[in-house]
Amino acid sequence: MNGRREAEHIRPRGALPERIFLVGFMGVGKSTVGRALAGRLGYDFVDTDEIVEATEGRTIEQLFHERGEGYFREREWDALVSLAARTRIVAATGGGLFLAPTHQDFIRRHGVSVWLDAPLEAIWSRVNVAAGRPLFTTREELARLLASRRDRYALADYRVPAGNRAVDEVVAEVLAHLGAWAGPEPRPADSAPPEDRT
Repeated sequence: MNGRREAEHIRPRGALPERIFLVGFMGVGKSTVGRALAGRLGYDFVDTDEIVEATEGRTIEQLFHERGEGYFREREWDALVSLAARTRIVAATGGGLFLAPTHQDFIRRHGVSVWLDAPLEAIWSRVNVAAGRPLFTTREELARLLASRRDRYALADYRVPAGNRAVDEVVAEVLAHLGAWAGPEPRPADSAPPEDRT
C-alpha cells in the first residue's frame, strides 16, 4: 500500500482490532465497504483476491480454469496467513475464504470478522453482468451456492445487512459493532495455539 490516509479516528487506536476481516458472498460490497471503512479508521485496505492475483500473475478465473479450485484455495490460504504480519488493516476476503474452520479460527485469533449479508436478488443484480465468476453461471446456481454458505458466514463475530443500503450506512453499523468489540478471549498460559493448517 502507498501509506495510510489521514483520518479522524473514531476511538483510540488501542480500542479497535488491529485486523478487520470482511466476509460474505461475492457481490455484497466487501471491497467497496472495506475501502470506505479503512478510510474512516485510517487503516490500510487489502483484498485477498487481489493478493492472490498479484502473486500468481493471473486472474481468479484463470486460476480456476488452469489449476483448479483446490490450487486457488491454497493460494487464498497463503494470502490470509500473510496478513498476520500486518496491523491496522481492513481485509476484504474472497467469498469462499471464511468457509473452512481453519480459516475461521485464524481470523478469530488475529482479528474480528464482519459478515456483510445481502439478499439473493441484490447479489444477482450486481454479479450477473460481471465476468470472472467461476462457480456459477445462472441465478439458480447462485441461489444454491449462497444457501450452502450462509450457516458458515453466520459464524462471523458480527452480521451487517448490506443489501441496497448506502455505503456510509453500512460503514456506520460496522463501526458501531467495533465500538463494542472486546477482543479474543485470552488463552491459559500453558495452552498452545492450534496449528494454522492441518
